Amino acid sequence: MNREHFKKLERMFKAAPINDQLILGAEMKVFENRAELTLPIRREFLHAAMSMHGAIYFKLLDDAAYFAAASAEEEFFLYTKSYEIKFKRPVEGGVLVAKGELVEKGVKEWKAISTIEDEQGKVVASGEGIFVKSRLKLSDQAGYLA
Repeated sequence: MNREHFKKLERMFKAAPINDQLILGAEMKVFENRAELTLPIRREFLHAAMSMHGAIYFKLLDDAAYFAAASAEEEFFLYTKSYEIKFKRPVEGGVLVAKGELVEKGVKEWKAISTIEDEQGKVVASGEGIFVKSRLKLSDQAGYLA
């Protein structure tokens, strides 16, 4: 795969407005069939019981899996068709790393898995998703060509 494609995906991640608001401070790195998303936990990510809200778990897991799958597709934007999460333990702070890996590339669907690890390397959540090719060209997406 093309390293320039991976860099363009990283720029596309940065350009997405939701990432400025929902997971401010996140850093995405894309590799061949893999992606890593690092996020320092902020108070805004916590629910009333002072541990991380499930929406943040989902965002990290889905993005890591998505960009692992997208690393193998250089022409079209992918969509998440489905994603299943397994929560393992609560998170109250620290820095998390979500790791995604493309495990199957079919004609119409890509399957990727992802995990979130805390600073001690313990898995706090995992999941897997199915991603499908859209009709949208990556070259038309904000940030991809920046």
